[in-house]
Amino acid sequence: MTHRILALALMAALILSACGGTQPAPAGGATPSPAASAPTTAPAAPTTAPAAPTTAPTAPPTTPAPAIRVLATQSFLADIAQNVAGDRLTVEALIPLGVDPHIFEPTPADVRKVADSSVLIVNGAGFEGFLASLLENAGGERTVIEASKGLTSRTAREGEVAMMSPEELTDALCVEAADLFLAAEEITAGADRTSAAELVAHKEEDHAHTHDHAHDHGGMFWQVALTRQADGTYAGFLKWDAEGGEIAVATSGGALAVTNINSGQAVESEESLTLACSGLTQAMIMDVEKGEYLLALSGLREPKTTLMITMPGGHHHHDEGDPHFWLDPTKVVTYVANIRDGLISVDPAGAEVYRTNADRYIAQLNELDRFIAAEVAKIPEANRKLVTNHESFGYFADRYGFRIIGTIVPGVSTGASPSAQQLARLTDRVREAGVKVIFLETGANPQLAEQLARETGIRVVSDLYTHSLSDADGPAPTYLDMMRYNVKQIVEALTQK
Repeated sequence: MTHRILALALMAALILSACGGTQPAPAGGATPSPAASAPTTAPAAPTTAPAAPTTAPTAPPTTPAPAIRVLATQSFLADIAQNVAGDRLTVEALIPLGVDPHIFEPTPADVRKVADSSVLIVNGAGFEGFLASLLENAGGERTVIEASKGLTSRTAREGEVAMMSPEELTDALCVEAADLFLAAEEITAGADRTSAAELVAHKEEDHAHTHDHAHDHGGMFWQVALTRQADGTYAGFLKWDAEGGEIAVATSGGALAVTNINSGQAVESEESLTLACSGLTQAMIMDVEKGEYLLALSGLREPKTTLMITMPGGHHHHDEGDPHFWLDPTKVVTYVANIRDGLISVDPAGAEVYRTNADRYIAQLNELDRFIAAEVAKIPEANRKLVTNHESFGYFADRYGFRIIGTIVPGVSTGASPSAQQLARLTDRVREAGVKVIFLETGANPQLAEQLARETGIRVVSDLYTHSLSDADGPAPTYLDMMRYNVKQIVEALTQK
């Protein structure tokens, strides 16, 4: 019996040996590679294949790339981040190519992308106006890297922004009021023929407090229902979520007090105007921070009053100032450092990769800066004047010695609209300064620029890439390419006679 058991054991050992059973571990205790443990039944290599090298290949990194999903809001930002991440991570852009980030509205699919991300890279400085609600809808947790963190927003230089006189501002507010009232009529057309102001009103029980209003050009128009007071006058209030920046609040008489609900502080009026249009009699110009405000109306003689809130002359402000830092490549060095440090924080094992890649890309940014300076030097100094679609080239102008004469859209966002007075002032400034070209980014509506060109006899260059890269076959598939292309377009336009 013992001999039989021994024979069976020996036979089992021979079978295991023939099937390529457990092999000795490599020197140093390393885990065998998949190739080393491949079954002997795998297809044989072709007879013409070269012999395997007798020396072992260089060992791969001891820490494999982690499963980190990285998302960047803009395409140019994704490209910058990809240069830092290298082959270790893949960076995807949230906003599709060619879409204006200023007016981007996330879809459910976009919310899902953010929900599935481990890292979200944003420009910051108020550029992504959709970000707060997007993150709230996406839920979950992720690392958010603000690329522009540490950079200080520029202040417009003297002469860049043409100030409106009180008369011009009064006219602009009346034009805005007429537009908003017309928008209210369009909204309510077909419901009945009651006045638009009546139809946009909504009185809540027990409160003289309205919510429904008309929107157009960034403005809001209410017909506010009031309650009778003991002295026979009428009063009411409403809550308002302010976007932040300079605003005009116009009313039809009475007294108005604006209070920040969070701080309890009253907002002082910087300028008062007398109006006589669309039921409005007065306006106050004030500067407010982003937040929730209480607007209290009192001392009115009628049970209803008209109220309008708008940006003076259609002007729009980002809370944090101008966010277009990336159009100065020396400021993108800060982007790279912030992205590098953010990736290291979520993937410490890749620190050396990120540092090496960041150093390499910063050298390319410095080379780009020298290239732009050399190209701009070809432009006669008298011709270094820029008129653009909106306020986006400030940092570029500061870095390379351009003078900004004005913008068609009066603000850092493309979502604002110019008034007739603002366009008239820009036309005068263009003529006085001897501007030769208006520059528009791709996707911008050229209608106003073409109107300005007809009135002044200057040319329109409408294919600059500022907020989005091109596709792979286009002239600006990377950030570096985008900047070189834009500079060549600007230099060529401003050096022509």
